[in-house]
Amino acid sequence: MKLVKQAGIILVALVVTFSWNLTSFASETSLSAAVFKDSMIGGLVGELIGSSVLDLTGKPGQHLEYLAYGTTGGAAAAEAYGLFKAQTSLFAIQGDTVNIDVPLIIPDIQEKGTRGTTVIIIAELISGTF
Repeated sequence: MKLVKQAGIILVALVVTFSWNLTSFASETSLSAAVFKDSMIGGLVGELIGSSVLDLTGKPGQHLEYLAYGTTGGAAAAEAYGLFKAQTSLFAIQGDTVNIDVPLIIPDIQEKGTRGTTVIIIAELISGTF
């Protein structure tokens, strides 16, 4: 029964990873679509790494969860990279279109001598070309 459950997890991971024709909620010009694509590619790379580690074990049939760990870790790392790469404002106005994306949040620490430190969080809310 445990083997069937592991095979089901691997099958779901493979279907999600190889489903390149999934429609995204975002338009093609939105940065959210780029983050989605980055996470899909990261999942595929993580799955390949997980399968290579699985091949190095003595009994690969007992360690099938490495595929799921690799897929999850790769997708999470690639999503974080995609969000960092997207670095945009919440509302981007370009001509006649308005895009809503994930804003870049920048933490900043300012030391004020004996008065202590101040933490400032900056987020760009609106950007565009007029």
